[in-house]
Amino acid sequence: MRIAYYTETYLPNMDGVVKSITQARDELQRTGDEVFVFTCGTKQLIQTNKDPFVHYYNSIPFHPYPNYRFAINPYPSSAIIDSKKIEVIHSHGMGTMGIAAMRIAHKRKLPLIGSFHTLIQYATHYLSSRKSVQDFAKEIAWKYLRWYYNKCDVTIVPSNTIKDLLEQNNFSHVRVVPNGIDTDAFVRSERNRDEFGLDEDDAVFLFVGRLVIEKNLDVLIKASKKISAEIPNAKFVVAGTGPAEQHYKTLVHDHKVDDKFKFLGFVPEQKMASLYKSADVFVFPSKFETQGLSGIEAMASGLPLCAADYLALKEIVTPGVNGYLFNPDNPEDLVENAVRTYDERRRLSHNSVKTAERFSISETTKELRKVYSDTVK
Repeated sequence: MRIAYYTETYLPNMDGVVKSITQARDELQRTGDEVFVFTCGTKQLIQTNKDPFVHYYNSIPFHPYPNYRFAINPYPSSAIIDSKKIEVIHSHGMGTMGIAAMRIAHKRKLPLIGSFHTLIQYATHYLSSRKSVQDFAKEIAWKYLRWYYNKCDVTIVPSNTIKDLLEQNNFSHVRVVPNGIDTDAFVRSERNRDEFGLDEDDAVFLFVGRLVIEKNLDVLIKASKKISAEIPNAKFVVAGTGPAEQHYKTLVHDHKVDDKFKFLGFVPEQKMASLYKSADVFVFPSKFETQGLSGIEAMASGLPLCAADYLALKEIVTPGVNGYLFNPDNPEDLVENAVRTYDERRRLSHNSVKTAERFSISETTKELRKVYSDTVK
């Protein structure tokens, strides 16, 4: 099958959306399909791109969140769609690339699949600090998203939680296809604490993700002193970058826990498996997850999760089996459950690996291919 992916974000960016796109693309191509990517880029990327399956379009940054961009004129791709004999259009965004996907699918009478990756309607704080403006923007976002995804033949979501949320808001033709990971790569990885400046006797609580306000790291920082009182050798390791990085570093300093936190910044993908293996507990306080891919990677590495009892994270964590859940607005609740997860980590670890097996990229891609097959006339 020949598939066209349209997306606002792609390599060299690396986040949960890009990771899900590249892993699905690699698995589809490994098993005989062809996937062409149409995405936002810079003039330099356009000039230096050597991948004949990837087409970058000149774009401008979204200033409140600079890693995301809007393509200026992504529409000439229709000639490429014809020449490559594309059978399915799969949109991974709802910006200008998403509109281009919708236009070419309708023009060529091709199936249009839309993936709902991000709860942008809950990120209106990037537009304004005023609640009235945020509330208005949230209402507009819901209306736009509903209009856009109801133009798709199928809307793919990665969890039942998000399926229920969209259907409650009158989205139609919603199907659940989880994002997958290369589970074997994480299972096979080896622990290497020296590489990350960690001591062997550290009790390592790890967070991996974009450093944005909606990831809710505030609650971990506020809980860290009491966790350390219970576990004196606790070390809190944060991997990732983002617009809230300085906010979190300042909060760490204000709470006088600088000696307990280690900000690693960007960690290359090839080192992530080793980082997970070097931790004891994965802490996931986010209130923004449609699935929680980094948590699933952590589980594949054998880490139990201490996760927010919120949105899709409730689907991957079974309390007392592979981790524990906590109230994401209550630092005291996080303290209790983080300590419990650490104390029981060896018992919980085996079940974490078993949970992650449900999300192997080979299995999730079979489900994705079934969606494509069902929509091709």
